[in-house]
Amino acid sequence: MDAPRVARPCDAGRRNVVAVLGRLAKQARGRGMTLGLEICNRYETNVVNTARQALALADDTGEDNVLLHLDMYHMNIKEDDLVRPAREVGDRPGYIHIGENHRCYLGSGHLDFTAFFHALADIHYTGPITFKSFSAAVIAAGLSSDLAIWRNLWSDGDDLACHARIFIANHLTAAGAS
Repeated sequence: MDAPRVARPCDAGRRNVVAVLGRLAKQARGRGMTLGLEICNRYETNVVNTARQALALADDTGEDNVLLHLDMYHMNIKEDDLVRPAREVGDRPGYIHIGENHRCYLGSGHLDFTAFFHALADIHYTGPITFKSFSAAVIAAGLSSDLAIWRNLWSDGDDLACHARIFIANHLTAAGAS
């Protein structure tokens, strides 16, 4: 079976995305809400793959309640490093996902969390930071297939969560952000 081909978004398609997000942002503002654009890798979307692209898209909506959702897993695939994108978004991040390059325990892979947390401190980010990890040992079979989660990276969710909480707190403290 051949993999589906994903085309680069056409100009008309991007204009449509901008128009729809602009309308949604106005509706959200009327309800006291913001919109968060998650920046995903090229395997999951062809619209926004980098922080720079997301900033441009958010700016093009003309609405200031369109914020960015940085996700280290996706950044590891599409960005040159983890620091520059965090600094580029400045006061625009609304949500941060952290996770290892291989979706296992924080600190067990190759990502530079120290530099990333210092970049968040540099931009004075105080919003939510959540940890995301997957393991075939604990995920429903259907979801495992949908997300292509084949490895059993961990089986004790409580241990994983406790480790993540301590890891995040320690990095926030070390960066002077707590």
